[in-house]
Amino acid sequence: WLWWNGSLDESPEIFEYFTNYGLRLIIDTALGSPQRCLKVLDQLNNSNKAINDLNWVRLKNWRESLAMIFDPPSRRPILDHITDIDVDIEGEHIIQALFLISWISDKLEWGFTKVDYYGEIIKIEFERKNGERISTTINPLPVGNPSIHPGQVIGLRLISKVSSVQKNNTCIILGCESVECMRLEAGGMADMQLIEQVVPNSFSSSESDVSKLLGSSRGSTSPLFENTIKIALQIFANF
Repeated sequence: WLWWNGSLDESPEIFEYFTNYGLRLIIDTALGSPQRCLKVLDQLNNSNKAINDLNWVRLKNWRESLAMIFDPPSRRPILDHITDIDVDIEGEHIIQALFLISWISDKLEWGFTKVDYYGEIIKIEFERKNGERISTTINPLPVGNPSIHPGQVIGLRLISKVSSVQKNNTCIILGCESVECMRLEAGGMADMQLIEQVVPNSFSSSESDVSKLLGSSRGSTSPLFENTIKIALQIFANF
């Protein structure tokens, strides 16, 4: 195993020297410019290196919490009518939000169409197989006490519209333990069926994250993460 315990912007020639060997790599895409982080993921993926990303590990609670909401069969139809997703992040580092959106789009088989900017807000559009459009948004927010890991997801709102009658539609809100969800509840969302859930904080040390990773990893790139990387790269190529 090789754990690159630092920014991916630092000493790229040394990083590339080590990655020439057949080691399993542990990196943290919360550290380094988004462009550099995605470039590293692209290079490693193309060279068939085993990639383990602590930024992806920290997203586990969000992925599991969202998946659990749709465990009841009665909620499965909500997935076929999603129209909007908003992801709030700490600061401006977009990689983790990009991972979350890419993972959702992969699981639901959406096709990426375009990216637009509205100031600091990033809108990413997808399309279902039936031609319906889905709008996803990354909202960078200033936080008084930021996490030790830049760009962590702190809130998610998912809207599913099955009807022109507002009360028949669904708004799902996930928020981390340390953040209020008032902003995500605004805009008339309270008129919908509201499902809210608190996601446990994952603001642990890098050493703790590495320990979790080594305890669960098979030593290869997770297929879920591999697919997520491909979609994230496709989206970022249009930035």
